Amino acid sequence: MSGQDSRASNAPSPLSAIPLVARTVKLFGHPTQLRLEPSYWEALDDICHREDLTVDELCSDLKDRLDSQSRRSRGVAVSLANAVRVFIVGYYRKAATEKGHDRAGHGRGDPFVSTPFDLPPAQPAKEG
Repeated sequence: MSGQDSRASNAPSPLSAIPLVARTVKLFGHPTQLRLEPSYWEALDDICHREDLTVDELCSDLKDRLDSQSRRSRGVAVSLANAVRVFIVGYYRKAATEKGHDRAGHGRGDPFVSTPFDLPPAQPAKEG
Protein backbone atom coordinates (compact mmCIF):
# COMPACT_ATOMS: atom_id res chain seq x y z
CA MET A 1 0.00 0.00 0.00
CA SER A 2 1.27 3.48 -0.78
CA GLY A 3 0.63 4.91 2.67
CA GLN A 4 -1.43 7.73 1.21
CA ASP A 5 -4.90 8.35 2.57
CA SER A 6 -7.24 6.88 -0.06
CA ARG A 7 -9.85 9.48 0.88
CA ALA A 8 -7.61 12.26 -0.46
CA SER A 9 -8.37 11.28 -4.05
CA ASN A 10 -11.54 12.43 -5.79
CA ALA A 11 -11.77 9.14 -7.69
CA PRO A 12 -14.19 6.65 -6.15
CA SER A 13 -12.44 3.83 -4.35
CA PRO A 14 -13.15 0.30 -5.58
CA LEU A 15 -15.07 -0.14 -2.35
CA SER A 16 -17.41 2.77 -2.95
CA ALA A 17 -21.14 2.24 -3.29
CA ILE A 18 -21.31 2.68 -7.05
CA PRO A 19 -23.39 1.08 -9.79
CA LEU A 20 -23.26 -2.59 -10.65
CA VAL A 21 -20.61 -3.91 -12.99
CA ALA A 22 -21.40 -6.77 -15.37
CA ARG A 23 -18.85 -9.50 -16.02
CA THR A 24 -19.22 -12.73 -17.91
CA VAL A 25 -18.52 -15.90 -15.95
CA LYS A 26 -18.65 -19.39 -17.35
CA LEU A 27 -20.96 -21.67 -15.39
CA PHE A 28 -20.01 -25.20 -16.34
CA GLY A 29 -18.55 -23.78 -19.57
CA HIS A 30 -21.60 -21.68 -20.49
CA PRO A 31 -21.14 -17.87 -20.54
CA THR A 32 -23.42 -16.12 -18.05
CA GLN A 33 -23.53 -12.43 -17.25
CA LEU A 34 -23.30 -11.59 -13.56
CA ARG A 35 -23.84 -8.07 -12.21
CA LEU A 36 -22.27 -7.14 -8.88
CA GLU A 37 -20.98 -4.05 -7.14
CA PRO A 38 -17.24 -3.47 -7.69
CA SER A 39 -16.49 -4.24 -4.04
CA TYR A 40 -18.08 -7.67 -4.45
CA TRP A 41 -16.06 -8.36 -7.59
CA GLU A 42 -12.92 -7.39 -5.71
CA ALA A 43 -13.86 -9.65 -2.79
CA LEU A 44 -14.70 -12.53 -5.13
CA ASP A 45 -11.34 -12.15 -6.88
CA ASP A 46 -9.56 -12.08 -3.48
CA ILE A 47 -11.38 -15.19 -2.26
CA CYS A 48 -10.61 -17.07 -5.48
CA HIS A 49 -6.95 -16.12 -5.21
CA ARG A 50 -6.82 -17.30 -1.59
CA GLU A 51 -8.63 -20.57 -2.40
CA ASP A 52 -6.67 -21.19 -5.63
CA LEU A 53 -9.83 -21.20 -7.75
CA THR A 54 -10.97 -19.26 -10.77
CA VAL A 55 -14.07 -17.10 -10.54
CA ASP A 56 -15.69 -19.48 -13.04
CA GLU A 57 -14.93 -22.50 -10.83
CA LEU A 58 -16.21 -20.88 -7.66
CA CYS A 59 -19.38 -19.56 -9.34
CA SER A 60 -20.08 -22.94 -10.95
CA ASP A 61 -19.74 -24.69 -7.59
CA LEU A 62 -21.90 -22.06 -5.92
CA LYS A 63 -24.57 -22.42 -8.63
CA ASP A 64 -24.53 -26.20 -8.18
CA ARG A 65 -24.97 -25.83 -4.41
CA LEU A 66 -27.67 -23.20 -4.88
CA ASP A 67 -29.61 -25.47 -7.23
CA SER A 68 -29.22 -28.38 -4.81
CA GLN A 69 -30.57 -26.31 -1.91
CA SER A 70 -33.46 -25.10 -4.03
CA ARG A 71 -34.43 -28.67 -4.99
CA ARG A 72 -34.26 -29.86 -1.36
CA SER A 73 -36.25 -26.97 0.09
CA ARG A 74 -38.59 -26.48 -2.86
CA GLY A 75 -38.05 -22.83 -2.06
CA VAL A 76 -38.07 -19.68 -4.07
CA ALA A 77 -35.28 -19.44 -6.62
CA VAL A 78 -32.42 -17.18 -5.58
CA SER A 79 -30.38 -15.32 -8.19
CA LEU A 80 -26.75 -16.22 -8.58
CA ALA A 81 -25.77 -12.59 -7.92
CA ASN A 82 -27.60 -12.67 -4.59
CA ALA A 83 -26.03 -16.02 -3.73
CA VAL A 84 -22.56 -14.64 -4.50
CA ARG A 85 -23.17 -11.68 -2.18
CA VAL A 86 -24.41 -13.95 0.64
CA PHE A 87 -21.44 -16.29 0.09
CA ILE A 88 -18.93 -13.42 0.28
CA VAL A 89 -20.43 -12.00 3.47
CA GLY A 90 -20.49 -15.48 5.02
CA TYR A 91 -16.90 -16.17 3.97
CA TYR A 92 -15.61 -12.98 5.57
CA ARG A 93 -17.82 -13.24 8.65
CA LYS A 94 -16.38 -16.68 9.35
CA ALA A 95 -12.87 -15.22 9.09
CA ALA A 96 -13.57 -12.18 11.27
CA THR A 97 -11.87 -12.24 14.65
CA GLU A 98 -11.94 -9.99 17.69
CA LYS A 99 -8.31 -9.07 17.03
CA GLY A 100 -9.17 -8.10 13.45
CA HIS A 101 -12.15 -6.02 14.55
CA ASP A 102 -9.96 -4.25 17.09
CA ARG A 103 -7.30 -3.49 14.43
CA ALA A 104 -10.03 -2.07 12.18
CA GLY A 105 -11.32 0.19 14.95
CA HIS A 106 -14.68 -1.55 15.28
CA GLY A 107 -16.70 -1.62 18.50
CA ARG A 108 -16.15 2.02 19.40
CA GLY A 109 -19.57 3.37 18.53
CA ASP A 110 -18.93 4.09 14.85
CA PRO A 111 -19.92 1.09 12.73
CA PHE A 112 -18.82 2.87 9.55
CA VAL A 113 -15.13 3.14 10.48
CA SER A 114 -12.90 1.23 8.04
CA THR A 115 -15.76 0.70 5.60
CA PRO A 116 -16.47 2.29 2.23
CA PHE A 117 -18.86 4.63 4.07
CA ASP A 118 -16.26 5.98 6.50
CA LEU A 119 -16.28 9.77 6.15
CA PRO A 120 -13.09 11.80 6.16
CA PRO A 121 -12.52 13.85 9.31
CA ALA A 122 -14.42 17.12 9.32
CA GLN A 123 -12.33 20.11 8.34
CA PRO A 124 -12.31 22.88 10.93
CA ALA A 125 -14.40 25.86 9.86
CA LYS A 126 -12.26 28.73 8.61
CA GLU A 127 -12.89 31.99 10.31
CA GLY A 128 -13.86 34.69 7.88
